[in-house]
Amino acid sequence: MSLNINGRENCLKRDMAASAAIADAQHDGKALRLRFYQSNVTLRSTKPEHLILARRPFDLPPLTALLAFEAAARNGSVKDAAAELNVTPGAVSRQIRTVEDELATPLFTRVHRGIELTPEGADLSASISRGLADMSVVCQRIRQRPGSPHLTIAATTAFAGMWLIPRMGTFWRLHPTITVNHLISDELPSPYRSDIDLAIVYGNGAFSGFSCMKLYNDRLYPVCSPEFAQKHPARTGRELLNCPLLRMKSGVVSWIDWESFFEWTGLEDPGYSGLSMNNYTVAIQAARDGQGVALGWDRFVRDLIDTGDLVRLTDLEMPAPGAQYIVWPEGRSTDHAAEIFRDWLVQQAHD
Repeated sequence: MSLNINGRENCLKRDMAASAAIADAQHDGKALRLRFYQSNVTLRSTKPEHLILARRPFDLPPLTALLAFEAAARNGSVKDAAAELNVTPGAVSRQIRTVEDELATPLFTRVHRGIELTPEGADLSASISRGLADMSVVCQRIRQRPGSPHLTIAATTAFAGMWLIPRMGTFWRLHPTITVNHLISDELPSPYRSDIDLAIVYGNGAFSGFSCMKLYNDRLYPVCSPEFAQKHPARTGRELLNCPLLRMKSGVVSWIDWESFFEWTGLEDPGYSGLSMNNYTVAIQAARDGQGVALGWDRFVRDLIDTGDLVRLTDLEMPAPGAQYIVWPEGRSTDHAAEIFRDWLVQQAHD
């Protein structure tokens, strides 16, 4: 099979039926080895002496260009993407243009402070990130073979310390061969992290990039030490306003604060009494030590009430507007160990 090359604008128009036909072509006495692949052939240069036909079995832009685009999308910056990939910003920009030219659509809009994804760019970025995350999970599993089944769960300090860890002995007695690693953070993990199998998150069930399963609903009420309750025998919301309140000042927007609680009861929080803290576990410890009244999440403080370390102050009670959810990256399959642990969590929440 031969091919005559005449001129630099030579185009291949016919769809190649053979999946791996090989041809030799001659130009200026130099042999050019051409590979034709079924239905998808790319001419990488218009110069005959540079004629290279690349295999494109998935009909994708060049993978190096896609990776540069993904890095820029994830970082929100061409400069940061270039630093991550150890190339120049100009090189990243050229790779992005390669993808945009091939798809015939802009993927970013250039704004004063950098770049923003277009709707098409956001779709492509999410798709690439999911694919890379899946590949990372598979590679990690391959590296770890052979070995015992394991998983990593992410949770807040409050959930881990006050609900999950006290129950882990039960899980290990049931499943002694499964290793459970804990990642403790009060921030929602990225859905593209390959080292997290499951996470426990409070919210309304709408978590971008995640699939979810409701774990439990909750309710909130004022709690304090028995000694504090004797000194401050508050029975109504107005009396509670006169007590020193332990206030959560956290960057986690899901935490219900005293202002929201009093608004729900029809009262106005003056906002000046008590101590401010940025960690719920510390706030509960302060309540146990008699330093003030904390807003207790029932699932976190129930055991402390049962043991007498805490008591409820007033009969006021507010249903939590959200719920605790088990989440995992959308589109990523969970392995058997993660499924066992997820089912166990649900059982524990309903016991």
